[in-house]
Amino acid sequence: MLRHIFSVGFLVTILPYCILLAHHRPPFALPLRLLLSALTAAAALATLYIAAVEIPLHHKEEGVVYRRGSYARVRHPGFHAHLIFNVLFSLTLFDGRVALLSALFVCCNLILITVEDRILFPKLFPDYVCYTETTGFLLPKRRGHR
Repeated sequence: MLRHIFSVGFLVTILPYCILLAHHRPPFALPLRLLLSALTAAAALATLYIAAVEIPLHHKEEGVVYRRGSYARVRHPGFHAHLIFNVLFSLTLFDGRVALLSALFVCCNLILITVEDRILFPKLFPDYVCYTETTGFLLPKRRGHR
């Protein structure tokens, strides 16, 4: 049930980007527009993979924290991909209002992962507290300080 709620929520977050793309065109010459669009698409795919594909594809243990792949060094690697995507998306459309909206989306994502990290995940995963001691929130912990 929880997986379905997150799936629907994730799809809803894609809608504003589709609407923005429908109403804004990149002001750049074709080569730069193609480059920025390709980088933005790659960041979008990375975000989708980290947030929706990686754990279901590689992790089969219910109720146990996934500690491999992109989650081996930081607890919320999707934040980085989402941030990079929003920066590239804003650069591609080159509009101040889009940049402000993208910054708002990043701030909302930061609030979400903070709530997940402090409240939700410790209740869902018994080993989450141990994971927080060895793995950084957004930046990797120094190996010597584990």
